Amino acid sequence: MNPMSWLIITTSIIMSTTVISSTTHWLMAWTCLEINTLSMTPIISKPNHPRATEAATKYYLMQTMASTAILFAATTNAMNTSNWDINLTTEPTATIIITLALMMKMAAAPFHFWLPDVSQGSTTMTTMTILTWQKIAPLMILLMIHNKTNITLTLTSAALSITMGGLGSLNQTQLRKLMAFSSIAHTGWIMATMTMTPNISTLTFMIYTMTTIPVFLLINITASTTIKDIGTMWTNSPYIMMILSTTILSLGGLPPLSGFMPKWLILNNMVSLNMTMEATLMAMMSLLSLYVYMRLVYLSSMTLPPHTTLMPLKWRTLDKKHHMMTSTLTMMSALLLPLSPNM
Repeated sequence: MNPMSWLIITTSIIMSTTVISSTTHWLMAWTCLEINTLSMTPIISKPNHPRATEAATKYYLMQTMASTAILFAATTNAMNTSNWDINLTTEPTATIIITLALMMKMAAAPFHFWLPDVSQGSTTMTTMTILTWQKIAPLMILLMIHNKTNITLTLTSAALSITMGGLGSLNQTQLRKLMAFSSIAHTGWIMATMTMTPNISTLTFMIYTMTTIPVFLLINITASTTIKDIGTMWTNSPYIMMILSTTILSLGGLPPLSGFMPKWLILNNMVSLNMTMEATLMAMMSLLSLYVYMRLVYLSSMTLPPHTTLMPLKWRTLDKKHHMMTSTLTMMSALLLPLSPNM
């Protein structure tokens, strides 16, 4: 890609997300969401492959449909209240439509079907951007209207997302699709406390991003595409195998790793608000995702795939450069749990 085009696209994505986090006007938020979508589409289609073109088309259509719904709902609210302020959105129907549209942008169930296909058709680093950075903008708008949002709608979406994320990943062998279903499940945890305690939802997203980025960086370094590629990852570098297993366990939410913190806080908050049934359902459905994560850890660190005699010596002769960010984020995804009493 032309360096100037790359600079313009990257700047547009960063600036549109930044402006959304500070604006209070619906038209400005809608404009930034559109700029964000139009900037991301050429990045997805850059490989010039039919799958990439298909992924870019699906991404563009879904995001544009959601943005159109947001503009329609904001206009309806303005006609009834003479107000374009995000914080003063009082029309119940408009709020529900906006919430559904933002759920579509974040790929929360039942609007999640586009994400696995888009993730599979994109490159590894593009998929990482879609699953992390691209969720910030809709999340910021949801946080701004959290006290107007229908709690039944968000809880239903949360339970559905956790269930569909777990069920969808059970039969997956493609790593990018598997991480997409993982993202759907974590989006459910983010939505669970959105209306009650948005601070916990923000923390959940931060921990999810912190543990997902190292996994994608390692997948990118080793050029892995399927689950079976993880089994031979240790031959390239035992270091990669160790930190991949750690971050995957943290994604699964097992103590004493950092990924346990948001689930602990969310379930504790829901039980304290007499939502015991919902909390139990979410905890039980998350076991589906945990099974998939444990399968990945088992393949990466507890199995020995068929290999030639020289294969175990391969990592000694390779000169692999590892990013400092990978090591830093891995440490944070493993060791932040003791800070949870301060949350």
